[in-house]
Amino acid sequence: MSTFHKIQRVKGVSDVLSREYGARQHIEQQLLSHFYQYGYAPLASPILEHSELYLRKSGEDIIARMYDFQYRNRRLCLRPEMTASIIRAYLDQLYDEPMPTRLCYAGSVFRYEKPQRARYRQFTQVGVELIGASGALAEGEIMHLACTGLDRIGIQQYQLVMGHIGILTEFLNHIGLEGQLRSFLIFNMELLRKQGQGLSELLDRIHTIYPMFQRSSDDSAPFTENTLNENRSQKLIDLLKHMDESEARQAVIDFLFSLNITLDSNRDENEIVDRLLSKIRRDEQIPRLNKAIQFMHDLSQLNGTAETVLREAERLAEAYELSRAPLEQIAQLIQVLRAYGLDQTKLTLDLGLSRGLQYYTGAMFEIYHTGKSEAGQLCGGGRYDDLIHTLGGPKTPATGFAYGLERLYLALEAEQHLKTADFIPQVLVIPLEGEELSDSIRIAQQLRDQALRVEMTIRERSLKSSLQYADRRGIPYVLILGSQERAADQVRLREMGTRTESLCDLTTAIRHIKEAVNV
Repeated sequence: MSTFHKIQRVKGVSDVLSREYGARQHIEQQLLSHFYQYGYAPLASPILEHSELYLRKSGEDIIARMYDFQYRNRRLCLRPEMTASIIRAYLDQLYDEPMPTRLCYAGSVFRYEKPQRARYRQFTQVGVELIGASGALAEGEIMHLACTGLDRIGIQQYQLVMGHIGILTEFLNHIGLEGQLRSFLIFNMELLRKQGQGLSELLDRIHTIYPMFQRSSDDSAPFTENTLNENRSQKLIDLLKHMDESEARQAVIDFLFSLNITLDSNRDENEIVDRLLSKIRRDEQIPRLNKAIQFMHDLSQLNGTAETVLREAERLAEAYELSRAPLEQIAQLIQVLRAYGLDQTKLTLDLGLSRGLQYYTGAMFEIYHTGKSEAGQLCGGGRYDDLIHTLGGPKTPATGFAYGLERLYLALEAEQHLKTADFIPQVLVIPLEGEELSDSIRIAQQLRDQALRVEMTIRERSLKSSLQYADRRGIPYVLILGSQERAADQVRLREMGTRTESLCDLTTAIRHIKEAVNV
């Protein structure tokens, strides 16, 4: 018995067969048509990009899951998300266009995920970017567009969850937390919500010196020469910490010179000294870090109706002596959404919301399916006013969002609102043996010209076998062309569902089929 070796599909990606393909295509076309009505122009970007495009500002969550590789001395990747690609294309091709610039897109993205239902390594994002507009009107348009897009394709059970990263970033700046720790905390806001104070245990991933300062001194330890040297070093460190920048820098250089230590000539002297002083002073970050974690814990608890959360957020801002500006921005945005007619029961304000991308700078949002499905999060987006500057352009406000197409499919399937496109032929043309081939081709083409989906048998098989084929394929109508029928300028029309046949002219057959299949 012969066997053959099948090549399996790559784990985490899927073959999309005709039924699902048609439904996805319908969803995508409906959403893009919706975006066009608001003035968003389509843009297609390449799947292959330079890795640097994402390494600059996408965040550890995406960078760790990129399909990133070296090819002929170039570092390339399969795009892990669409926004950076669209902004790169904007800077390349559309920078001189009048602002605001409205762009929309649909395309595949790639991330090394753990494969499971609703989470794939190749998936499709459909979304928009609004470039060159700041303020609540721009953000309101984006959130309204995201919600009404779901309405348009038939998803009814969803919840809009809105947050604002500005509250947290302002606090972290206010207490003077260093940039590396600040980015780490913002990225791990969701982890703090789940694990509470346990977040501090993860800091050694990016800040190896942190655990050293967390250890409490052991007064019972014996006094040794090492202890004495540690005390002397600590005195020197304390002295440097209390000097101003220029004095401390010169003191380090003089100290190294007195010990006959020469700095590496391949590296900038000031850079080495600055990094050394930064490490010496880093322990000052520990109390700030603890304060930041406590604030994040308090902030993450503010989750509920807009009115209630804003009231509690006012108290939190007052307790920590923070500016009310981010809260005022949220209030303005809620007013815009009300003006658009958003059902307020579908709005949740969550000030602990933190998305995985590091480029968000203001209002953010996610939309979740609330029906009985595995779809989960359907959509996400927000304001990213620094990204264009990070990618080489001027400081430019921007905001946008993207749907996950596969998740929209699951949500529609669960709500039984899925519209599938039918790719099954509506007619099978069967020329009987000896029938003139050109006549059969002409008739099949006439049917296609009437917008019907038509197959013609191209294998040598009996009439019985051809009818069995039509049955198995689910083809509802068959036209049988034999010499007797053609001599009378007629065709034999067979309805496969009822097994009935009739002789008629081609025009009558076409009219009957079109009425039956609603073409």
